[in-house]
Amino acid sequence: MRNLILKYLVYFMNPVRWLRALRRPADALRIISKVLTCPRLFMIAQNVEGLISVACGLALYDSVLKTDSVSLNIIEVGAFKGKSTCYLSLAAEETGKQVKSFELFTGLPEADSSLDPSFQAGQFAGSVSEYEHNVKTFGCRSKVDLIIGDARNTLLPAIGDKGFAVAFLDADVYVVMKEIVRQLLTKAEGGEIIIVHDINSPGVKKAIGEFRQVLFEQFISGFGVNEFAVFDVIYKDTVEKII
Repeated sequence: MRNLILKYLVYFMNPVRWLRALRRPADALRIISKVLTCPRLFMIAQNVEGLISVACGLALYDSVLKTDSVSLNIIEVGAFKGKSTCYLSLAAEETGKQVKSFELFTGLPEADSSLDPSFQAGQFAGSVSEYEHNVKTFGCRSKVDLIIGDARNTLLPAIGDKGFAVAFLDADVYVVMKEIVRQLLTKAEGGEIIIVHDINSPGVKKAIGEFRQVLFEQFISGFGVNEFAVFDVIYKDTVEKII
């Protein structure tokens, strides 16, 4: 308990954090309330290495609690060292859902430098042992099915005919993101939430822009999903309706 209190003090005494809070006080209060009332969520942020913010982690957790979809599948494409997996698995523990976590562990695949200038092949490589340690220590390992390999080849077989309720996509590069959202659309039935990381990366932005266009065309034709939303969680926490 003493160690937890010290971690809270260090976290809340960070002046940079307070300057950010002054710019968005409502969001700051929500985050403060959540990390104080849910120590397990706070411990993920403090102990697991990863590139998602506390706000993003809480958006992942809350999305699983609030989804209207009856599917038990929570999809995660790009887990790195398991930080997002921890948030999702704790929410899955509360709701009876199951996280299907897709990760290569060998780093990013080859990317088009003109579309994905910030990413290189092999970047963000991780180890299964570190992932397992983090999820077992700070998440709920029994609520996670880890699928190792290229999600473009393993996603649909893993989902089967069960659909999905929430999907967190941290695929980073255009060719992967484009194919993953295409596959997810074939399994969507309405009420799903897709959460996209690095939405301002050119390749990711292009893939999601094309995805929005497909959704719009299906919507005006009377088909498709009319409850999809994307959280641009790293750059803004508001929900943006795709259609």
